[in-house]
Formats: sequence, C-alpha cells, structure tokens
Amino acid sequence: MSEPTTTNHLRRMSALSRRGFLAAGAGALTLAACGGESQPTQSGAGTKNALGVKLPAGAAPAGDQYYVQPFDSTGASYKALDFYESVYSRAPLADQFTIPLVRLNRDYSIVPGAATSWEQSADLTSWTFHLRKGIMWSDGKELTAADYVETLRYSAEPKHAWDFTWFWSGVIKDYKEAVAGEVPANSIGVKQGSDKYTLVIETEGPIAYVPSACLYTTPLSAAALDKYGSGSYNINPETCVTCGPYTLTKFDPTATIVLGPNKKYTGPFKPAIDTLVGKIYAGGDMLPRFQTGQIDQIGVTPLNLKVAAKNPRTKDLHLYKNPNDFQIWYTFFDTKKAPFNNVKVRQALAHCVDRDAIIKSLLEPLATPAYGYLTPGYPFAVEEPLKPHTNYDPQKAKALLAEAGFPDGRGFPEVTFNWWANAVSNTSSVVQALTENWNKTLGVNIRLQEIDKTTFYDRMNKKPTQLTMGFVPYGMDYFDASNMLSVYKSGGRHNWDNAEYDELLAKGAAESDTTKRQDIYTQAQVLLTQDAPAVFIFHLLYGYYYAPYIKGAALGKNADGYDGIQWPGFNSTSDSLQQLHVADNVGSWPRQKPTDLQ
Repeated sequence: MSEPTTTNHLRRMSALSRRGFLAAGAGALTLAACGGESQPTQSGAGTKNALGVKLPAGAAPAGDQYYVQPFDSTGASYKALDFYESVYSRAPLADQFTIPLVRLNRDYSIVPGAATSWEQSADLTSWTFHLRKGIMWSDGKELTAADYVETLRYSAEPKHAWDFTWFWSGVIKDYKEAVAGEVPANSIGVKQGSDKYTLVIETEGPIAYVPSACLYTTPLSAAALDKYGSGSYNINPETCVTCGPYTLTKFDPTATIVLGPNKKYTGPFKPAIDTLVGKIYAGGDMLPRFQTGQIDQIGVTPLNLKVAAKNPRTKDLHLYKNPNDFQIWYTFFDTKKAPFNNVKVRQALAHCVDRDAIIKSLLEPLATPAYGYLTPGYPFAVEEPLKPHTNYDPQKAKALLAEAGFPDGRGFPEVTFNWWANAVSNTSSVVQALTENWNKTLGVNIRLQEIDKTTFYDRMNKKPTQLTMGFVPYGMDYFDASNMLSVYKSGGRHNWDNAEYDELLAKGAAESDTTKRQDIYTQAQVLLTQDAPAVFIFHLLYGYYYAPYIKGAALGKNADGYDGIQWPGFNSTSDSLQQLHVADNVGSWPRQKPTDLQ
C-alpha cells in the first residue's frame, strides 16, 4: 500500500532437525522440537479444529494447524494491530480481529464480507451496505452499523491524528473538513440507515469505486473504543475485543506475535488454520530460516532463487508468483525544469529502454515489462494501445532527442539520477543498466547517485520537488484504476500537471458503467504514457515459497494465471482465509513448533 506521496506497503510480507531444542537468537521466537525427521503424520481429516471447523481431506491433525509467517522489522516501529489505529505502525498479523464490509477473492473480485449486499443511491451521492446479523464481538455485543460509524468518525478526529486520512478525504462527505477541525468528526457522512444492520456512507458527489475502497473498513468495536479511548486495547491479550476468528495471545513487537482461535467467533469465515504466528526478525536472510523449518513461507528475490536452486531441500519447490499489490517501478522527471520540461526529451528516454533485456538479465522470472502504469490484470489496465508511445526504438529515441535540440546528446546538461537500494527489485543493477544505455545510445550525461530511502522520499515530496530525476515504485491502495492513476493527478506525488488527464480521472471516478469507465481510463493511460512524465520500466512480481505441507485452493492459479496467496494476503480482507490448511505430509519437512503454542 502506498501513501499519497510515498510508497509504503501495508502489509510488507512478506534443516534444523526436529530433534532437540533451538533458540533462534536474541529476541527471536523459541522453538521446540516435535519429533524426528520425516515422521509420518496422522491424518486430521474429518476432525475439528479449535474453531469447530471440520478439517478437509489430507489435512494434518488440529494440533498442526498453525501458520508461521516471517516479518522483517528493519526500520519499523510496531504500535498497533488495527488499521484505524495506525496504518504505517501496524504490527505483523494486523486486522485479524474484525470483518470488513467487503473482501477480495483470488480473482480480485469484490465479494461480501460483513455486508451481504450494497447499492448506490438514485442520486449517486451515497452507498448503503446491508450487514449480516448475528456476528458477535468477544465481549458479547453484536457487530452493527454503529461499529463502522464510530470507527470512521474516530479516524477523522483531529486528536487521533490518524496516518491515513487522505484515503477518505474527498470521498466521504465532510471528512476532509473534519480532519482539518472545521466540522465535528461526528458530522461526517457515515450513519446508521433504517436499522442497526444498515450502514449509509454519504459521498462528495458520485463516486463509483466506494465498494472497492471499503475493503479498508475493518472496524474497531464501538463499545471498546468508547471504553478505552483508542484502538490500542487490541495490543493487550487481556483487553482484546474481536469479532474475527482470531484473538491475541501474545504481543511482543520485537520478536513474536501470536493469534489464537477466537472460540466465541460467530462469523461466516472460519479458517482451518486456527493459530497464526508472526516471527519478527531485525534483518538477516530469511531463506535459511525457511529451509530449517523456522517459518512456513518466504518471499524470495532473484538472488534467493539462485541460492535455493543449489539446496537439495528447496531446489525442486514450486515458485509461486503473483503481483501482490501490483507494484510499478518507474523513472520520474521534474517536468518543470530543463531538460525534462521538453516532452520530446522525455519521450526519447522512454523509447530508449530495452525492458525485455533488463528483465531477462536482471529480474527474471519476477517481473514483466511495463508499457504503462497499470499492471496487466489490474482493473481497466491496457497494454497494446500504450506500446507505440514507449516501445524500445533507439533510432526513434535519437531522432526525438535531436528534435528537442540535443542531436547526439550535444548540449544536453548533466543530470543526476537518484535512487535507493531495494533488493527485491534489484534496483542497483536496473538503474545502472538504464543509465548506461541512455548515455551510450543518446550521448547524454546522466549521473547516478544513490541516497537512502528516507532522504529520497523527503526530497521527492518537497514542493517543488528536489529531485530532477528518480527511480521509484508505487503499489495500489485499493483495487480500482482510480487509485493507481491518481498518482499523476495535478498537485499529487509528481509535478506533472495536465488538465485533460485530471478531467478523465474525475469522469472515471464518477462513472458507474463499466464499459464507459474502461474507455475513460484507456484514454487516461494513453495520455499519461504519451506525454511521458515518467518512463515505466517493469511491473514487479512477488515470488513465494511455501513449505510443502501448506496446501489449499488459495495457492492455486487465479483467472490471470497468478498463483500463491494473492493480495491482500492471508487475512480478514481476503477469501484465502478459508482456503488454506496444513496437510498431513507435515512430517516430511523439518518444522519446529513455537513454544508459545504448547
């Protein structure tokens, strides 16, 4: 997930013998053995886990239905477990204590969550959501519209200073004004409808994508919020209030977070895996931790793949690949300063990028070429109409540069190209390849300069920007083109201003007809690519290994051919929650059981 002006993902996800005991290091989770290597495991099929779920065919016994996920805490400060308490300080395994209005399935379709149905008003200025009855909080109170109302009001309260207020600003009626302290937070456009199971969200005019945005409606308990004054009650096992299938067992943000089964759960989404463990590491290589059974999954880089291929334990594992949050990596320009105030200069650089060669030599198999901002498979993404404006054509690039007044690069000023290191995206090698090709083919003088990530974003976000040229990613916040494409709205993340583009985005956000929206967003993508305020380089694919005993439909291919657990991950906002289990081949792989579960 990305901030309005910086990229910061919500969710950054992502053989020791089974004999003896292992201390995984200072601050790490202590693990205990659960038997010898390659021990057969009794089937748990047909029996029930702690949530009362009948385990599927091929499942391991209930005692093995836990899932250990790794998290890198480098640069992080974990203070919350709820989206509406804090987005960027959320700890691993956050947002599991609740049910959003809607969820995503693995084909990225919006499906019912706490709401069974929803509709837009005739005048297109509000949305009504109809809630399921009988979903109970663990304190005995029922989940109702009041919980969503009070949560959204809390997010708009200036004293709360929520770190994601931009998300609903300009969407929910009077939300932006409440955040600014101009109107009371309890006056924003959220209210109970005809009964306590009906929620009404009033909008700032016609907004078609509200259901998609409502993926981020994981509510706090209104009663607990009133009692404790903030959502911090959910980082204490003794005060945790949940209406989801999990409850907090342990919260140590430096080492371990454990979520156990909420035996009072009455919702419709019961998982076979009834316990989640977040292993928190302050850096280090995750691959050995995976190979030795400390964790059940790992996100891999191209370098990991080379190392894993040489290890007998991992060399034959299936590599799962999907776009996760549909991240694009691109080179942006300060379009208000020479030489990048000349569109032909920008177009010349766009036509001088051999995306296929870069991916084949540096990123394969974890990237696809980017001809536009939206990854194929993302709503309203197009590719073929964009290629003529950014395809690799060195001769055309040289001609454009000459038309801009810099034949063979003569007179082209020295330009600094800033970047920050990112191992997953191999940015070090990518920016070097880009720069070498631009300088060699066009005769220009682009100089690379690496700066740390914090400084990079600070300089990029200054108004006006302090970076003439930079390399940066952006990942989606919600699953609609209105989100990703809004990055290039006037006054947004970058300083490209185009009134026609802004008008197209406004029309697309208001239009309810899908066919018409596609036409509008196609025009917007063509305009953005043609005017080249950025050169789009590649769409990142995330690679995952899962231990061979992690099974279920959640790992299968979706409609776009991607496999593995799709965004938004194994949590309450996704239907993957009901489609994963630990299989009865668990004894064939070294797996240490966390002592927290004993």
